[in-house]
Amino acid sequence: MPRGKLSEESYLKQSNTKLKRTVLKLRETMKGMEKTIKEQASLIKELQAKLEDKESQRKQLLSYLYKSNNQNGEGKKLGKKKGTRGYQRPKPKDEDVTEFREFPLSACTTCKNPLEKPVDSVVKYEEDIDLAPRRIIKKYTIPRYWCKRCQEFIRSSRVPPITRIGPNVMGYILYARYRLRMPMKKLRDSLYDIHDFRISEGEVAEKLQEAEALFGKDYQAISELIQTARVVYADETGWRMHGHNWWLWVYATDQGIRYVLEHTRGKGIPQEALGENSKRTIVSDGYAAYKNLPGDKQQCWVHLLRNAKFASQFLYQDLAALYSKLTKELTKEIGVRNSEYFRAELLAIIQKQYAEPLAKKVQARAERHKESLLTCLKYKNVLPENNTAERALRNSVVMRKIFGGSRSPQGAKAHEVNNSVIDTTLMQNPSSSFFGAIIPLIKKRIEEK
Repeated sequence: MPRGKLSEESYLKQSNTKLKRTVLKLRETMKGMEKTIKEQASLIKELQAKLEDKESQRKQLLSYLYKSNNQNGEGKKLGKKKGTRGYQRPKPKDEDVTEFREFPLSACTTCKNPLEKPVDSVVKYEEDIDLAPRRIIKKYTIPRYWCKRCQEFIRSSRVPPITRIGPNVMGYILYARYRLRMPMKKLRDSLYDIHDFRISEGEVAEKLQEAEALFGKDYQAISELIQTARVVYADETGWRMHGHNWWLWVYATDQGIRYVLEHTRGKGIPQEALGENSKRTIVSDGYAAYKNLPGDKQQCWVHLLRNAKFASQFLYQDLAALYSKLTKELTKEIGVRNSEYFRAELLAIIQKQYAEPLAKKVQARAERHKESLLTCLKYKNVLPENNTAERALRNSVVMRKIFGGSRSPQGAKAHEVNNSVIDTTLMQNPSSSFFGAIIPLIKKRIEEK
């Protein structure tokens, strides 16, 4: 064998050793790649769960902002349902007629032949408004006298309370601000266009704060009413105060509504507003600020169903069916309501397995609030949803979108007081118009000053 040349056997052994080392390296590389693949698969699964969660949040947000169409893509049909009686303007009463006009004839309009008594007649009505009513300007002359005996100036005790801008203007400002939701400039323009009444934006703000001072006693009465009520519907929404984030809270009952504007969403606000009444039920959307307040709690089913709808269609169907049964059960007397049945049905839904991973979050929420979801079964006139408070907030939310909120803490305080008194007064006087209820209240408070 030549020097330096390996035998065939040695060569094969050497090649085998190299191959073994290569195989070991490949196995180690494979193990590392398998570990990386597992880590990547776990990360992909986690990211998919986050993506589904974000997509659910996006759909939920869209449901708050926009009303979805029907599943078949067709919108709600316009007009009333088939068979519904059409609307007809009611015939005015004779005592309400302000102008009478007749059109008699003595001769035929064609042949000029004299006519006798009319065979019949047709009565028609036309209702209209005065677009530019005159301003009311009152001039008061109050003479003063010197009493030599009393050594002082005296004047008539029959002088009424006199304000530079009258109560009717204040009433219109409140109506335009809190019912028509007008910004200051448009409110000012409308007074000039309709009533030929010139006023500055500063005077408008001054009248709003003057109304707040007049309604102070009424707002205090509403605050006490909320604290003593047996059922309170509570909610909150964002507000803007001179570019900063504030919060508008609402507490609604069947007798009154109180609004509170504060810079915080902390639990101290409902604690102060609701007091220590333990003999009441607080209906809310589940916000933690109400959790430890005295009294029973009722969680909103509508919020639960809204979350379930985007998490799992099957979970939503099960909860919606149970909610439908619950609303029917509430029409029965308290003594015959089957609370145990609804507890068992709700627990079964909570423990049921659903394919969608997001369903577990909704089930966990139902598990946390399973007792407060059925509180309504124990009491009369306790609704299983918080729509009462949300409807009370709707007008203020539209106002916020139109003119952005408040410009100062004083304006925010005026908003919460005036809006509370107006909504409560109208609620307690359902048959009265805005001016029929608010103007007498303004005049009464001015006389009491």
